[in-house]
Amino acid sequence: MSLLLAGSLFFGGALTHMTLSYYINVYQSKRFVKETTEQMLTFMSLLSWDFASMLHMKYDALEESKLSEEEKEKVVLIDKKIYEAWKKTIVAKAFPAFPRKHIKLLPTFDWDGALRPLDNIYYNKPESKDKGVQTHEQD
Repeated sequence: MSLLLAGSLFFGGALTHMTLSYYINVYQSKRFVKETTEQMLTFMSLLSWDFASMLHMKYDALEESKLSEEEKEKVVLIDKKIYEAWKKTIVAKAFPAFPRKHIKLLPTFDWDGALRPLDNIYYNKPESKDKGVQTHEQD
């Protein structure tokens, strides 16, 4: 075997290996980011759903309490501020935690849709308890 043929086979194999390794690495990174993001969104939606259920119980208890309407509105206003701060913190802290090489691969998604159960409690007062439950089941 000539030196030229051996060299071309060696460098051709090395170039093929580098190319295939690069594309396999990109595929694995994309898959990692997708699965991690899906897990984060699932966790966030479950957390949002549980938080919404807790707020329903809290507001039902507030309705049964002997607090004035003004005090009830203060509690709701404080809860809204806490919720908005929580939402901003999650978005600000979650994605910078990804490795730098994966940030470019992050898919876009609908944060408002993921947190809709909480938005329904804060911004859309259900007229009846049954109607509020139906709204959450439809989401």
